[in-house]
Amino acid sequence: AVLHLLYARFWHKVLFDLGHVSSKEPYARLFNQGYIMAAAFKDEREIYVEATEVEGSEDAGFTHDSQPVAREWGKMGKSLKNAVSPDEMYEEYGADTLRLYEMAMGPLDASRPWETRDVVGMYRFLQRLWRNMVDEDTGELHVSDGAAPLALQRELHKAIHGVGNDLEHLRFNTAISKLIELNNVLTIYVNETGST
Repeated sequence: AVLHLLYARFWHKVLFDLGHVSSKEPYARLFNQGYIMAAAFKDEREIYVEATEVEGSEDAGFTHDSQPVAREWGKMGKSLKNAVSPDEMYEEYGADTLRLYEMAMGPLDASRPWETRDVVGMYRFLQRLWRNMVDEDTGELHVSDGAAPLALQRELHKAIHGVGNDLEHLRFNTAISKLIELNNVLTIYVNETGST
């Protein structure tokens, strides 16, 4: 990341000197995101083994090829052999689910652990949202032009205000949480009335 920033800064200064841009610096503010962490496993030789091939649990212990291995947490990547393939996640859950999960994992500037089981929660949220908008049997929209009840309108405006504020401050996880809360209220309304 540092090299990319230096490279961008260098070219921005060249463009400034040539008169093509009006600012001396390319960025008004720098925001460093945290790492996505994952369990990594070392054998008795202190060599990392492929995390997807490890069996066992925290209580029973972990093994790789029937040999005990030690678990540690580290930045997800090839060097620790603990990467989760985005292609596999995309094939199983879709790109929208993967993006939503990554943004909902926690504060953007904090390192946080990857948990594949939690991806399912975001997938279910998107499915519930879709079912609130479209009848899966007929394909007919649940959305109507009529005015929503006052209580639902309040929840909508509360969510709009909260999500807007969260996005402005790069708090994607809490913005997504507010959308989930709004969808829960919407689900109750749709179940009671049959329309959105």
